[in-house]
This record gives sequence, C-alpha cells and structure tokens, in this order.
Amino acid sequence: MAEHLEYSGDGPVATITLARPEAGNRLTNAMAASLVTALDKSSAARLIVLRGAGHDFCLGRDMQPPPPGSGVTPLDVMREDTGPMIELFDAFRRLKQPVLGVVRGRAWGIGTVFAGLCDVTIAAADASFRLAELERGIPPCIAMSALLDRIPAKALAHLVYSAETMDADAALVAGLISRKVEADAVEPAVAAFTARLLSFRPEAVAAVKQFTDTAPRHNAVQAAHYGASVLANVLASR
Repeated sequence: MAEHLEYSGDGPVATITLARPEAGNRLTNAMAASLVTALDKSSAARLIVLRGAGHDFCLGRDMQPPPPGSGVTPLDVMREDTGPMIELFDAFRRLKQPVLGVVRGRAWGIGTVFAGLCDVTIAAADASFRLAELERGIPPCIAMSALLDRIPAKALAHLVYSAETMDADAALVAGLISRKVEADAVEPAVAAFTARLLSFRPEAVAAVKQFTDTAPRHNAVQAAHYGASVLANVLASR
C-alpha cells in the first residue's frame, strides 16, 4: 500500500503495518489518509491487527507547528493539522470489528493515541508512551479527545501536564494497554489471542464490539437495556 503502509487482508484477519521504520513510523498526513483507506477496506475481516515495523511502534506525527508570524490561519490549521486526525479517529470509531494493537518500543504522540484507540492492546515490557506536545507549545486536545473514554481523566491529565514517559506497567494500570508481556512473548500472545477470538461466533464478537463502542456513553440503566437489546438480536438470529 502507498505512503509507508503495508496491508494484508486475506482471510479473517487484516493486518495493517506502519512501515516507515527509518523515521520511527512517524505519521504523515498522507499515511493517515492511507490508514483511513486501509481501515475502511477491512470491513470483511473479523479482526484488524495494527502494528509498527522496526524497533518502535510510532514516534508521533511528522509535523511541526507553524512558526510565529507565518500568517497561518485557524482554517489552515484545521485543514492541515486537525482535519486529518479527526478523519482518522472517525475511521476507527466506525469499525464493526475489534482492533488489536501490537506495541513494541516507543508509542509516543499519535502512537499513544493508537494504543488507546485499539480495542485490545498487547505491549512489550519495554514499550513506552508519551504525550509531550506541551513541550512544543501545543495543546494536545485532539489527541486527548480520542482518549477521553479510554483512560481515567486523572491518568490522562498527568500524561499531558507532566509530558513524562509512561512505562508499560503504568500504561497497564491506566488501562491504556490490555496486557504487558516480555518482548519475546509478544508474537505468541498475539497468535493466542487471535486464535481464541476467531473461535467465537462472529455475530457474538460483533455484538460485543457494538456494545463496547456505544454503552459507555449511556447511564447504567440505559446500558443494561441496550445490552439486553443487543443480546436479544443475536440470540433471535440463530
């Protein structure tokens, strides 16, 4: 696939690889557009796997803020900076199947966001996460918007305000990742999770994805009724 992205979509698993290892898989706008296309074309897959080539998962975006006095307008920023990210986040949100993130090395900036957006994230013990935009005078509000329903507010606030690196243990406690394993156990863990997920009925897995994407925005009573509706539809369709 064009723009430093590799795609394999044969069979029930679609694998998308950020393939710019010489630059730490830093995400360009063109790569973001290709990732949107790859996610959209994975509609027939039962599981999407997102990983990075090389030592690091993703070191962030390949973009610098405009210098003072450059004449850049808010509309320019919306078009060139925030717009591509909003489109990418929307692509994740409209998926009907779970996404498995596989994180090795550094997952910084948009890499941290990807780790959070994936439904399940398996990370190597040496993985690290960071949102350090404040160091460059940038409020990472777009990145934060994608993580609001993924990690607790206190954890997100510390990640942003401190601009410190979060290790895999802290990421696991915060809920940014699902599981931490030693580096040599990452691929066996991915294979085991994939095989287990594919052993379940597709409609049941799809229903769980539908519920987890929607129910957190409901109160407890609404979530229960919504869950009952989802369950009833699956059972009635057998």
